[in-house]
Amino acid sequence: MKKEVFILSISLLFGIAFSQECKYHKVKSGESLEKIARNYGVSVQEILKANKNIKANKLKVGESLCIPQRKLAKTKTQDYAIYKVKKGDTLQSIAEKFGVDVQELKSFNNLKSEKVKEGQELKIPAKGTAKKQKKETQEYGTYVVQKSAKLEHVAKKLGVSQRELEELNPELKGKWLKKGTVVKVPKQEQKKEKREESYTVYKIKKGGRLEHVARSLGVSKKELERLNPELKGKWLSAGTEVKVPVKVKKEEPKVSYKTYVVQKSAKLEHVAKKLGVSQRELEELNPDLKGKWLKKGTVVKVPVKVEEKGQVAHPVEKPLEERVEEKRQAIRPVEKPSEERRQESTSKAEAETPQEKKQEDAEVKISKNSLPMPVDGKISKNGRGITIATDCGKPVKVVDSGRVIYSGGDLKAYGNMVIVDHGDFISIYAYNEKNLVKRGDSVSKGQQIALVGRKNEGEECMLYFELRSKEGIPLDPTEYIRNTQ
Repeated sequence: MKKEVFILSISLLFGIAFSQECKYHKVKSGESLEKIARNYGVSVQEILKANKNIKANKLKVGESLCIPQRKLAKTKTQDYAIYKVKKGDTLQSIAEKFGVDVQELKSFNNLKSEKVKEGQELKIPAKGTAKKQKKETQEYGTYVVQKSAKLEHVAKKLGVSQRELEELNPELKGKWLKKGTVVKVPKQEQKKEKREESYTVYKIKKGGRLEHVARSLGVSKKELERLNPELKGKWLSAGTEVKVPVKVKKEEPKVSYKTYVVQKSAKLEHVAKKLGVSQRELEELNPDLKGKWLKKGTVVKVPVKVEEKGQVAHPVEKPLEERVEEKRQAIRPVEKPSEERRQESTSKAEAETPQEKKQEDAEVKISKNSLPMPVDGKISKNGRGITIATDCGKPVKVVDSGRVIYSGGDLKAYGNMVIVDHGDFISIYAYNEKNLVKRGDSVSKGQQIALVGRKNEGEECMLYFELRSKEGIPLDPTEYIRNTQ
């Protein structure tokens, strides 16, 4: 009898000595057992006792270590729930579902590996079941998949967390969902989906990516990716349909208008820039003039904001950045329809006299033959500007002081291009091998702004050069630059 009591006492002592709680630590690169022990305030020997399968001088990166917490075993049995493993479950997914640590779940069930089988029963610590029960009490809505996708695609479309969807739909994790599959979604996010803005469909005219469409239409790339998750990162061929968000129009203030008489042939966009008003407002007030070339003497309605007290306010000047951006958009080469070109040439022939031409020239504040060559070479007329054949890599110099309003390669036909606003006129330099300035830079006359490149990566080295009035109307460069051939 005494012998039995002695053995029982020894067992109890060992139970108290070794019934320690573990805090798990994942070994990182460069860590030693001494450093880990020091960080947790335990001895190396204690860690070695709690981890029989490790060697002090051979730790593996990523290996999980049990760090003893020096607590006596609790006599009270810990509460737990039983969970039956379902098809497709992993120990990781079960741990995430119940909000417990994988190693804790593994230790709680005395598992030697993380492999689990369908139908296997696992004990889930009480804190995990409480978390799960709390989540299960949450209300949720449903979403019907429109076309084949995964949970990650549904998450991006609805703007919810992929993890939340996986917790609500564990049986769908990692699977491709057919059209018509019902997915549980958090109810608050379902309401968000119902409030989702409407969209229109845009058909791509030539190959590109969503970022190109975003830049072209002036919308956010993130918005396009949210509406078109299946197109994210892909090259889109001509004809591809892209959903584009439709912004809710804000209530606009009441406007009255005054009139402006066109001084020389122009479009509404040129009038808008000259007067510092929105082209869209002009088109709304003058729908019959939209897209047409206006003869000299045409009367255009110009909006004037009306204040609440009925007093007429002066038109508010737009921020500098907005004016610069509009000026850059104005110089994009746009080919006029043949009918418009014919009407324009007819109207000019009828309306213009030598005296009127002199008046127009006087409005362009550049003296003839006053600008230096941007680069030495052979000049040829090319559409609205000129090309200067020369050596590749040769420095391109700005013809006058000004500010860079564009530097980039958005227009494929023109390659790298720099546009400089000189106040009274605009100069354009394209086909560049490399741009040496960026948007917003101030440049001095004769400063190097680019290096000569090739047209559309062809064999011949050349610079494309244009001059335009401050309204964006093309000027003949050969009349204003010196030493032309």
